[in-house]
Amino acid sequence: MNESSCTNLAKCLLMFTGVCYLISAGGLSYVGIWAFSTYDHFDEIADATITLFPASIILGVSAFMCIIGILAFVAAFRSNKILLSVFFCLILLVFVGEVVASILGLVYRNQVEDVLEDDLINAVNKYNLTAYKEQMDFLQQKFACCGVHRASDWENSEYWKMNHTDTVPTSCCNVTFVTCNATLNSDTIYQEGCLDKLNSEFSQNLIYLTGTAIFLVVVQFLALLSTCILVCRTREEQQYQSLIEDIGGHLTI
Repeated sequence: MNESSCTNLAKCLLMFTGVCYLISAGGLSYVGIWAFSTYDHFDEIADATITLFPASIILGVSAFMCIIGILAFVAAFRSNKILLSVFFCLILLVFVGEVVASILGLVYRNQVEDVLEDDLINAVNKYNLTAYKEQMDFLQQKFACCGVHRASDWENSEYWKMNHTDTVPTSCCNVTFVTCNATLNSDTIYQEGCLDKLNSEFSQNLIYLTGTAIFLVVVQFLALLSTCILVCRTREEQQYQSLIEDIGGHLTI
């Protein structure tokens, strides 16, 4: 492969990186906005540190990735050494950030599960309050679950056990049945707890995020390699141009 073909391939890889980053930025923006829009259903149940804080980070990262995507196109078309160097540093920064975020995610995953469990137990105990009632009902209907660990958790609810015996809220009713007998031993209610359902949902999303992260790592590696090639080629062209100008100046003299 000659130098011209190598340069063109590097530019194509750089533009491909830009496309991937712009698409990823759009996807992350959607996820972040969705998280903010659905937080109203869980603002009493779930702590803001496991909902709004991650959503804010996602929106910030999406804006940063959008800038990098645009910069990739500009750097590829202009082949400017400074732009390429800035792009290289930004890609390297994102790469390091992904590694750190992955480590922190693994370290604090269990802590998030513990916080979520405490919040759900608190919501069950305070079911008499309108905000908790509406959000717990929404959660149980959406995820087809009942209680925190199991349906029998409602027997331990500070409020529910004082006013009800061997029953659960109607939001625990299995919608596949025409009629529902909202008692603990009934076959017409959901028996699985909401905590397991939520953890399963998080695990599924984690698989998607891991796959996306691996894809972006490969793209970033190609982008770093392409940037190095273009920087070296740009430097060689500048040196060659300087040499031509020097020779032309001597010949004129």
